[in-house]
Amino acid sequence: MTSRRQFLAAIPGMGLATAGSVAGQQAGDGGRSADRRVPLEPADDGAFKFETDALVGLIQPNGAYHGVTRLTDKRTGRQWIDERYSALNLFKLQSVNHCMGQPRENPREIAVSEKSVAVRWPATEAHRGEIVATYEVLEPNIIECTVSVRIAGAYAGYEVFMSSYFEKSARPNVYLKSRFANEPDQRVTPGVNDVFRNCLLVFPRDSNAAQLCVDGRWDRSEGGVPVVQNIPVRHYARCLAFFSDPEQTSAVTVMSHPRDAYALSTRYHADNEEDRQTSYSAVDFSLCGQDLADGDVRTMRVRMALTELDEPMSQPTELYAGYLLERDQAGADR
Repeated sequence: MTSRRQFLAAIPGMGLATAGSVAGQQAGDGGRSADRRVPLEPADDGAFKFETDALVGLIQPNGAYHGVTRLTDKRTGRQWIDERYSALNLFKLQSVNHCMGQPRENPREIAVSEKSVAVRWPATEAHRGEIVATYEVLEPNIIECTVSVRIAGAYAGYEVFMSSYFEKSARPNVYLKSRFANEPDQRVTPGVNDVFRNCLLVFPRDSNAAQLCVDGRWDRSEGGVPVVQNIPVRHYARCLAFFSDPEQTSAVTVMSHPRDAYALSTRYHADNEEDRQTSYSAVDFSLCGQDLADGDVRTMRVRMALTELDEPMSQPTELYAGYLLERDQAGADR
């Protein structure tokens, strides 16, 4: 059993070297060279400014929409984040037929180092465990969020639901498995259909994972927690989503390791305003999904990176392949 002191000592920004500090990699290079994390500078309203060769933005640890609140591509000048919201935002805590509240509404503590911002949510009556989300920025185009939890209860199918909200013209793309193993994976832009209109499309890792989003957790509205019908559809082939600009020349990617995220979900795309599900584009990562007991600790990582796009849109899969290699070389705890 991991003690609370051991847990906090192993948190990025609270004692332990992080993904960036031990792996000085650009997105997709798989390298483990020098520290490529960039310094964070204090900005207005408690936020922190970051800048790399490729991007500039803000990390806000306070408020409901903590996380990355601005992300601008220097090459194009495009600002990707919906101005009302944020990316890499811890939205809901859930388990089987249970919702344990919203970190975005809970009190928190903030620890800042030169190159990281760590947000710690203490245990509450609703959620028997503490959570730390640590944000770092790496050259040339990466924002990392490391989420660590230490449980002081017992939860079946434990989940941290993380959301990222992009401006409305950003077009979602996911990679899905085909029906037969000998058929190639498919890149798909989810589109509107009356069968699942106004529902949340969920792309699970496998059939076991598909059961979690329909086990009652999304029916629990106690305390005014938002609910929506989840529709599990095709299994993801890569734990990756990317959003392209209307010209399809640049993109923001969001990815995790399949062992960290049992599902991802996006809002479906619609060209007609009346068919849109929301006034923004978004992707959610359902992190963990395991049964956890008293004293259990889990660490999950999500990476966001900007990229150019060529005509076949090959860069997101290249970045993802490099990311998996990097994670696998670092070991199961990375």
